[in-house]
Amino acid sequence: MSNFIYENTWEENQEAMKTKKLAIIPVGSSEQHGPALPVGTDWIIADYLARRVGEKTDKGLVTPVFPYGHALYHADFAGTMAVSQTTLAQYVKEVCDCLISYGFTHFLFLNGHGGNNNALYDVGQYLRLKNIPVANIQWFEVAGDLKPEWGLIGHGDITETAVMMHINPDIVKVERAHIPDNQKIGNIQFLDLHRGEFEGGSVYLNLRTRDVTKTGDLIEFGHSAGVDYSKSAREATAELGKEVCDAVVDYTLRFIDEFVNFEFDYKK
Repeated sequence: MSNFIYENTWEENQEAMKTKKLAIIPVGSSEQHGPALPVGTDWIIADYLARRVGEKTDKGLVTPVFPYGHALYHADFAGTMAVSQTTLAQYVKEVCDCLISYGFTHFLFLNGHGGNNNALYDVGQYLRLKNIPVANIQWFEVAGDLKPEWGLIGHGDITETAVMMHINPDIVKVERAHIPDNQKIGNIQFLDLHRGEFEGGSVYLNLRTRDVTKTGDLIEFGHSAGVDYSKSAREATAELGKEVCDAVVDYTLRFIDEFVNFEFDYKK
């Protein structure tokens, strides 16, 4: 019997679920990641981190990864496979309802893609009405919190590239990595997928990834303090990736120890 639902028989799961009430759910995306990283980057990382956590905790069971996320804005780049926020939220809700029926009382999403957050928030609110605690750990945000220089630089950045080099270096083409050049239209410089800068002010815009970048990778200005935007993903190393993964896994394990005792004071 293992801590991975998909490796167990139903009888083994039935026994494990008598004592393990936390469902650990990796959520990713299948989307382009520029010239150096594979389309599966987000779900590969989420699944890897969940695997590492599942091997070390005695408090939860890990589900299969959700490999498709909300990333329709990346669809102008070949190989991206995505769903709407509504579809993702409904899909995850129905899976959670199955797990609730087996006795799970707490849910932890290990998220590898920022575009999933609104859908996962909706799931969390749905489960809150059932008095079920839900947490969402987005690995790259936690990495930046733990060490500011690991913070988000952009899509396909040095930290993300390093993590993939640690997990599976054979599918990383680090020699093709570079510092992305965000596009502009007229005097409006694109800061990320949602914002532009005009005369020193930040303006929200409705953009597709192809509006911002020709190569798929991009800088996301202003999301992290203390990062060096001049760092190229070509500087990434597997050693850096291991350091980041170890730190995020250790943090997640500490959080789980606290979270399994989390109960709402107010219940409907």
